[in-house]
Amino acid sequence: MLNEYQRRSLKVPLSIVEKSLRDIEKILNENDHSGVLYTFSNNIPVTAKEKVSLLISKAYGKIRNVAERFNLEKEFKNANREAFAKLPHCWEMLKDTKAKKLKRYGDVAEGLEEVLDPQIKAIIDLITEMENILRRH
Repeated sequence: MLNEYQRRSLKVPLSIVEKSLRDIEKILNENDHSGVLYTFSNNIPVTAKEKVSLLISKAYGKIRNVAERFNLEKEFKNANREAFAKLPHCWEMLKDTKAKKLKRYGDVAEGLEEVLDPQIKAIIDLITEMENILRRH
């Protein structure tokens, strides 16, 4: 019923939705925790978690039905590639936090570049090192 391009056009968004549902499942089951710049509180009531989990399960079933009906091939994903793919986005965002870029939001304090930019560069360097490690494996 679908040509190759149509099949791909169907598969990509369904795959993204499926991955997002998986992420939501992780959130539903995640415990409270703190990072450096955030605190996560799982404030979803148990009854709501159960209902959402059931709906996610049903959505997976519908995705499976569409995949089978239109012969959508399963894509192989590995952790190395998935982790590696997130890193460029991280350093790209960080480049936009350097002092020169912050000027678009108002005057920047004198000396900010000397204080902030080396820290941002250090984080970017760490991310680049992670990319290099993952690229080799």
